[in-house]
Amino acid sequence: MTPIIKRLAADTRFSVSTPVAQPLGDLVSQTRVALDDVIEDPRFSLGIWECTPGAWRRQVLQAEYSYFISGKGIFTPDEGEAIHFEAGDAVYFPPNTTGVWQIEETVTKHYFIVG
Repeated sequence: MTPIIKRLAADTRFSVSTPVAQPLGDLVSQTRVALDDVIEDPRFSLGIWECTPGAWRRQVLQAEYSYFISGKGIFTPDEGEAIHFEAGDAVYFPPNTTGVWQIEETVTKHYFIVG
């Protein structure tokens, strides 16, 4: 397998924004993705994810590595301490991580999912 590069540019096309599935309040976050791609094996994918402010419950089914390009927020796992993140941070989510996302400033992250 050869190395793969994904580059976010000013003209990168994102998907249509969609609301999160389980919002926790009146402010409903909208998410969209770009450069979303399965890597040779369907268990692996990577891309760019963007989300507007708001809070919601989410389960991360597969293991996920995320690098936050911009924005900030908090992820509070059901079992563990709140994780405050901002641009420049990298976070690893083990498979089946459940908890609450709270986006304070619109977030853009690069993700790599291992299923």
